[in-house]
Amino acid sequence: MCAKLGLALIHARPYRPQGKGKIERWFKTVRAQLLTRLGAEDTRSLQALNRRLWAWVEGEYHHSPHRGLSGATPLEQWAQCGEAVHFPEPGLDLDDLFLFEAQRKVQKDRTVSLNGVLYEVDAALVGEKVTLRFDPSAPPARPVQVCHQGKLIEQARPVETYANCFVKRHRPSWTLEVEGPSAQAPTSALRLRELPGEPEEER
Repeated sequence: MCAKLGLALIHARPYRPQGKGKIERWFKTVRAQLLTRLGAEDTRSLQALNRRLWAWVEGEYHHSPHRGLSGATPLEQWAQCGEAVHFPEPGLDLDDLFLFEAQRKVQKDRTVSLNGVLYEVDAALVGEKVTLRFDPSAPPARPVQVCHQGKLIEQARPVETYANCFVKRHRPSWTLEVEGPSAQAPTSALRLRELPGEPEEER
């Protein structure tokens, strides 16, 4: 996700907690200044708790001087450097960035397996390696994205086992053919017996 957004994820080195000290200090401030003031009405629902949290953040926390900001308030610090913050593009699907990815090779029956579920993909991808993008919390019946060479190809759905057993595939072209009464080949408009005979003198 960070790579797609052009971000660098930097972890704190062992025994060097200074890089994450600010967020830990924020949690301590929340416990000391907010949680001790919560009443029964504030914890009745998640929506009520969120309203109380945002009221405290916007009304108190952002207006309190911080030693880590050289005595400035978070709101004043934001006014000075807020223009350097880059926001995602308006049309960007953030949920799509959080999809899990898995590499699979398409089998000869044009299926791939993911978490014990078979998915059917385009026959042209037989033998190719594809990237499956999926939400691990979604039900198995939900389609998964199939990407090949960095491009989205299709939305693959779980295989219908009963219907799939009646499908035949030709080796040269990997086209599909469903078992059943075959259609008669169209008759040729040109028949040999209808050809004009050779002249007697040329026989």
